[in-house]
Amino acid sequence: MIFKLINHLKLIIDTVKFLKTKQIFYRVLYKFKKFHYKDNNIPTNVQLSWNELLKNNDTYTGNKSFNFINIKHHFKNDIDWNEKSNDKLWLYHLNYFEYLNQKNMTKEEGLFLIEDYINNYPSIKDGKEPYPSSLRIINYIKFISKNDVKDLNILKVIKEDANRLSVNLEYHLLGNHILENGFALWFAANLFNDKRLYKISNKIFITELDEQILSDGAHFELSPMYHIIILYRVLDCINLDIENPNKENEILIQKLRVLAPKMLSWLHNMTFKNGSFPLFNDSANGIAPTPTEIFQYASLLGIKKSTLSLDDSGYRDFRNDNYELIADVGEIKASYQPAHAHADTFSFVLNVEGVPIIVDRGISTYNISKNRLNERSTKAHNTITINDKNSSDVWSSFRVGKRAKTKIKYDSDNILSATHNGYKNLKSIHYRKWTFEKSKIIIDDKLGNDIEAKAYLHFHPKSSVSIKNKIIFINENIEISFKNLMDIRLLDYSFNSEFNNPIKSMKAEISFKKDLLTTIKIK
Repeated sequence: MIFKLINHLKLIIDTVKFLKTKQIFYRVLYKFKKFHYKDNNIPTNVQLSWNELLKNNDTYTGNKSFNFINIKHHFKNDIDWNEKSNDKLWLYHLNYFEYLNQKNMTKEEGLFLIEDYINNYPSIKDGKEPYPSSLRIINYIKFISKNDVKDLNILKVIKEDANRLSVNLEYHLLGNHILENGFALWFAANLFNDKRLYKISNKIFITELDEQILSDGAHFELSPMYHIIILYRVLDCINLDIENPNKENEILIQKLRVLAPKMLSWLHNMTFKNGSFPLFNDSANGIAPTPTEIFQYASLLGIKKSTLSLDDSGYRDFRNDNYELIADVGEIKASYQPAHAHADTFSFVLNVEGVPIIVDRGISTYNISKNRLNERSTKAHNTITINDKNSSDVWSSFRVGKRAKTKIKYDSDNILSATHNGYKNLKSIHYRKWTFEKSKIIIDDKLGNDIEAKAYLHFHPKSSVSIKNKIIFINENIEISFKNLMDIRLLDYSFNSEFNNPIKSMKAEISFKKDLLTTIKIK
């Protein structure tokens, strides 16, 4: 019992030591106090134009029925905006109001949903938290602007949401949350021509944008899904300014016009030719727009991508006519906000002739659970684990303690090698080297001492996988062979390209000692 307490205390210390002082201060402050800001000045002559160039996914199916994260729910009587029968992420989506701007939403239906929400506004609980409030502010403003709605009750709720958000900013979390806070306040500032909200939002952008967007254009949480979400918001701001030029926005828009091409470049580098993106870290389909939709949106705004190579984000891509491989040789970022990070150091994904073969297994839930821990674990990725331990200490739902440190040893057009120390407590350094040939990929793993380990390869559900003479055969045109292996097994696993939508698939578990040489041949 004492041993467990000591280990848990060490885990907490290894987690907290990465936090910024600001995060700790606000976490303690918000635990004891929620702040309020009263502003009864609601301009009635507001006028914003909105050019809807990208619509959200269809999640409202009519007649008080919703489908979020693959969970359908029909309210037989009144809509319960505090619905607790589903998990909190589902409830958050209900309160985001992204469905106001989906393809088949009419003005009448949208107003019905908003008015119902306003009638229940005093009793709203989780929906008044900063993150759902941020998304709701933006979606309300888009909807009333494109439909020329000038309803005082709606304006009052938008202003109340913005005022509450402005004094309860998510400084305890930072990351994508604080940026969403800033975008929401900026939209509200434009709607109400509010100097105070302009000042607060611009302060967030000045502090956060340069830090959160890395030199190769990646959003620093290193999730393709969250990168798309933030890029979507950047393009929204540019879109709003095109339709509603305002001198208050000149400096910010100039900055966003510099960042957007870099972010488009990173997304381009992380997108396969079939239009999909790898599910690295917390990523899932069906939440953000697709890369194709984002590229089209940017094109309509006259924004072209930069031509940058993958660098600071720690990802590397290798492509030829036969295959596309994206590898992760980076570290957990942001160090003080690793909520969406996985223990996936040196994992990779592979498409052959446009078809996904070796995949990241994705995520099914954010709930604290065995599934969540498993999906973030090292053995859930295409890399090496020793004693079934994680290379970085992922725990709870969004926490990380000790983290693997990486060193890139060689980085060229056809060779990538690096080491990480995630198993230094087991007196082992993991070295992995990829060598890329026209129809062959060679992966060389070394552990530095005589220690047993396991390598994992997760295959796409549509792959036909079999083993013969310890060689893996896939789809009749791919062979994966090994040197120095002790044993190999095919096991079942759940592939999660979307939340709450597991698909049975197969993975290979390769047991070896000290060194393993893996050769992927494409016929």
